[in-house]
Amino acid sequence: MRKSTKWLIGFVACFLMILLLTGTFMVIVDPYFHYHKPVEGLNYSLENERYQNNGIVRHFDYNAIITGSSMTECFRPSELDALFGVNAIKVPYSGGSYKEVNENLKVAAKVNSELKMVVRCLDAMRFFDDKDYLDYTDYPTYLYDDVWINDVNYLFNKSILLVAIQNVLGVGGNREDSLNFDSYVNWDEYYSYGYDAVMSNYSRNSMEVATEKQAMTEADYQRLEANIEQNVLSLARENPQIDFYIYISPYSIYCMDYWNRLGELEKRLDAEKKVIELLLTCENIHVFSFNTAYDVICDANNYRDVAHHREEVNSQILQWMREGRYEITSDNYEAYCEEEREFFLNYDYEALFQ
Repeated sequence: MRKSTKWLIGFVACFLMILLLTGTFMVIVDPYFHYHKPVEGLNYSLENERYQNNGIVRHFDYNAIITGSSMTECFRPSELDALFGVNAIKVPYSGGSYKEVNENLKVAAKVNSELKMVVRCLDAMRFFDDKDYLDYTDYPTYLYDDVWINDVNYLFNKSILLVAIQNVLGVGGNREDSLNFDSYVNWDEYYSYGYDAVMSNYSRNSMEVATEKQAMTEADYQRLEANIEQNVLSLARENPQIDFYIYISPYSIYCMDYWNRLGELEKRLDAEKKVIELLLTCENIHVFSFNTAYDVICDANNYRDVAHHREEVNSQILQWMREGRYEITSDNYEAYCEEEREFFLNYDYEALFQ
C-alpha cells in the first residue's frame, strides 16, 4: 500500500474519530436539553429561549407552564408554585407569535401527561397576525422536529460546542441559580421605568394623527378568528384536563394614546371583545384582562415603554388570577368591554403630556 493511501486512510479515520467523540460529547452534555434533562454536576445556564425552550418542555419535570412573548419574561414561576401548589417552568418567546408559542405548548401537552396548568399571555398587538406567522427566519428548526438526520446542525455546531465545554468546565457543578426559572431571561433589573423611559421609546410628536377612525373589516374578523382558533382554542379543546389561564397583555395608557392617534383604538377594543368571546367558548380556559386595572396601566412608573411592564405587575397578575379578580366570564364580559370602551375612548390623553 502506498504511503499516500495510508496517509489518506489515517486522516479519514482520525476525522471520523473526532466526529464520533464530538457527537458523543454533545449528546452526553446536551447544553440545550435536546436529548435529556440536565446532567447532575454540570454547570448549565438558562439563557437562550429559542434554543432551549423545546428541550425544557420535553425533558424537565413540571406540571405547569408560563409562556407567551416578552411580556412573560419577568414572571417568577416560584410565585405561581406558591399560589397554586404547582411545579412550574417558564418558556417565553421574545417577539413570539401565537403560532410559535402554541407549537411548543403542543409538544408539552403531548409529552407530559402531568401538565395541568398553563398561564399564557396573548399580546393584543398580535391579534391580526396570520395564523401561520413566524417572526424569525433564522430558526433552530432542527431542535423542534423529530428528524434525527438534521441533528448534525446541533451536534457539530461550533457555538453550541463552546457552550457545552463551558457547562463541563463550570466551577462547583450546578450552581443554585443556573437553572432558576425566576431569573431565566428576566430583564426587569436592566431597564428604567417611568415617564421619561416611556417617552424615550415613543415618538409621539413626530406622529401624523389619523383623520379617520378605522373599523374592523370582515377580513380582520376572519384573520383574527383563524389565529385564535388554530393557535389557542384547538389546543384547549384537545386537552380538557389542562386549565388554561389566558390573559390579554395590559399595555399602558400611552399605548392607548398611540392607537388613538393612529385611529385604531376603537378597532383594537372591538378586536379584544371578539377574542374574549372566542376564548369563552372553551370551559377549560380562564380568561383575564386587566385593562380596567387603571392604577396599573395609567401609572408610567410601571412601564419601560408603551407596552412592557415591570416585574411587580407580573407578580400582581398571578395574585389576581389566584383571587379570581379581573376574570372575564360569559356573565360579565359585555359590561367589562363597555366599561373599557367608555374609559379609553373618552380619556383625556393630552393631559398625560402637559
